Amino acid sequence: MTRFISFIAIILFSAQYVGAQNVNPFSIQRAADDTLVVEETPVPQIDDIKLEGENPFSVSHIPIRKNQYEQIERLGISNRSVEENISITYLPIWIVILSMCLIAYLLFNKSDHILVLFRSLMNDNFMKMSNYEQNGGFSAPYIVGYLVFVFNIALFIFLYITKQHHYNTKYLYFILLGACMVFFFGKQLINSFFSSVMEFTKESKLYDFTTITIYNLLGVIILALNIVMVFGRSSWVQVIAVILAFIFVISLLSRYYKGIRIGKSQLNNYFVHFFLYFCAFEFSPWVVVYTLIKDMV
Repeated sequence: MTRFISFIAIILFSAQYVGAQNVNPFSIQRAADDTLVVEETPVPQIDDIKLEGENPFSVSHIPIRKNQYEQIERLGISNRSVEENISITYLPIWIVILSMCLIAYLLFNKSDHILVLFRSLMNDNFMKMSNYEQNGGFSAPYIVGYLVFVFNIALFIFLYITKQHHYNTKYLYFILLGACMVFFFGKQLINSFFSSVMEFTKESKLYDFTTITIYNLLGVIILALNIVMVFGRSSWVQVIAVILAFIFVISLLSRYYKGIRIGKSQLNNYFVHFFLYFCAFEFSPWVVVYTLIKDMV
């Protein structure tokens, strides 16, 4: 009975407290035009946060700086430009594929060709024997290796101009290829002509074979660097160009050294002729090339 009386007293007290309220706590506030008024809660801006880490749902509340937006835009532009350059119609890719096919054909016909090139450069007697066996460099492996060198030296110049200086015209690669063929093939033709006139055919053929051997080895090296240039970043171009220039200068000095060793028997008797030949056909062409490209380097 006491519990029942207490329960009735609590209900009467609550009803009296609720009746004393003027406003229903569950009623909705409406405006004069009978439209629902909802208070807006500010939402944090997504731009003020950035995602980091491997988990895509982990969020960092550190805001991105203004200069970081510019860096992100530059990275996006560079990535898009790389994607545009590396396409199925990109000419350097086809030149690289052609060069690799020529290397495969070369190694299929003469599997130890690269080893023979190294041994020829390290041993003068082996160089003379290879010269006799390969008909002075007019055999198929050496001709293919020379073509690989010419194709890839022209491709390297093309990639350097287009990537470093952003200059590209129609048929630029083929113009560079023609210039390289005239420069390298023409020099050897002139050398053969004057050697036959001065009756130094034996020494000249050995020297030409030495040049062809060095260019065969350089062709493989330049092909590897071209692959890095095609698929690598644009920031690598300058470094790769310096590396190739260093390798080319070393090979050029090595060729001149071997040329002196080949012609040392005639050097004392025809020193003036040798000096004129060196200045006219070995030194001056590179001076002309340097004069033409010094503003681009």
